[in-house]
Formats: sequence, structure tokens, C-alpha cells
Amino acid sequence: MRLYIDLSCFNRPFDNQHQERIRQETETIFEILNRVVEGKDNLIWSWVLTFENSRHPRPDRRDEIQLWQSRADSVIAISPTLDERARELSKQGIPALDAAHVASAEAARADVFLTCDDQIVRRAKRLELTVRVMNPMEYWKEVLLHG
Repeated sequence: MRLYIDLSCFNRPFDNQHQERIRQETETIFEILNRVVEGKDNLIWSWVLTFENSRHPRPDRRDEIQLWQSRADSVIAISPTLDERARELSKQGIPALDAAHVASAEAARADVFLTCDDQIVRRAKRLELTVRVMNPMEYWKEVLLHG
């Protein structure tokens, strides 16, 4: 699968792990990233991931996350078409930065866009997208079920 993984997923391991959901999402994200390392899934990176991550207040975490760009099979650059699509998505209720992520995933022809942001998952269900937007645990259940 071609996966676009947003920053909420990359940051999840740094969140407080005392909440059950956060702990489960963290474990799931590690499993998914391991599939990327093993070549079972392909990671897509984008200009907006680099931009958003560059604003991370913790340099150690920022640097750790940025290392994943080197594992990406493709890196999506900003373009007029992508910018236009992000603006369309923003007008449909997706916050601007999230719209840029979704537009980047679509431009890369990702199969799945993974996010821990429930709001994005809910809003994406009512939009016509060329990428499936899922929580990592939902994706992982599919992987376990279908291989």
C-alpha cells in the first residue's frame, strides 16, 4: 500500500502513553512503520510534512520525525494544481494545513491517508476524495484481516 502518514501519527509516540487509546495508536503506528521499513508498505512524504515538522518546538522530536523522509518512496512538492486542490478541500471544511496534507496524498496517488485526528477522519467521509482517510488502528485491522 502507498501510505501518506500525517504528523499526528509521527508525533503519537511522543504523547502521554497513560491513555489506552494513545498507547494502542502508538503500538499500531510502530507496526505500520515497521512495514514501511520491511518494504511491505510504501511511505509518501510531502512538502507540507517537512513544513509542519520544521515548526515542531522540540528539536529532538523534529529531527527524529524528519528521518522518515529518507524512507519515503516519493516526496510531493507544492504545485499550482496541488495548491488549488487544497483550497477546494479547505472550502469544504478541512482546515488549511490538513487540506494540504490530503491534497498531497491525492497528488501522490496514495491508497491510504493515516491520521490520529478524528475530526479529519469524520470530515473526509463526506467528501469525494481519491484517497481513503483512516485512523492507523482502522488500517491495521484491515492489514490483519487481509494481509
